[in-house]
Amino acid sequence: MVIIQSSLSPRLNKHLNDHIFLSHTHDPEDGFANLENSSEWIEDDRSSSSSVDIQALVEQSRNTKVTSEVESYLQNIVTFLRMHRAVDGGINPRATKFFKMFIKCLAPLSGLHYVTPSLVAIAARKVYPHRIILTVPERDRSLQYGSELAAVEAVLDGVTPEAIIEDVLTAVEAPL
Repeated sequence: MVIIQSSLSPRLNKHLNDHIFLSHTHDPEDGFANLENSSEWIEDDRSSSSSVDIQALVEQSRNTKVTSEVESYLQNIVTFLRMHRAVDGGINPRATKFFKMFIKCLAPLSGLHYVTPSLVAIAARKVYPHRIILTVPERDRSLQYGSELAAVEAVLDGVTPEAIIEDVLTAVEAPL
C-alpha cells in the first residue's frame, strides 16, 4: 500500500507505479463515516472477512461472465484512453490486465454473476488515474500538423487524469 498525501505531491516512479493495482482518493473534508471516536475498534482483533470469504470471492470472480458487448466496451475505453490527446503514456498491458481482473472482482462484491457497464466505469476510475502520464504541450501530436503551441497549451491547461477518464467514459457508448 502506498499513501500519497495530495494530488499535488510527486507521483510514483514509472516502474513502481506499474505494480500498484488501483488508486483511491479520499478528501478529509468528506469526513470519515466509519471511523469511531475511540480507537477501541482497532485493538479488538475483529476482522472484516475471513479467509473462507476471500476464497469464495476469488472463486466467484473466476466464474464471473463478461459478455462480448461488455468486453468490446472495455476495450474501447482502453483504446480511447491510449489515443486521448492529453495522454502521453501509462495505459500499458499490465494496466489492462488489472482492469479486467478488477472488473471481474467487482461483480461478486456487488452480488452479480456478470459484469455490467457501470462496473466497467467504476473499475476505470480506480485502475487508471495513477497510471496516466499527462503529455506536455510541446509533445502534443497536433503540433505536427500546424497547431500553435499557445493553443495546445490552452487546451491542455488544467487537464487531470480523472478528467481524462470522465471524458473517455462520456465518449465511449456503453452497451445496453
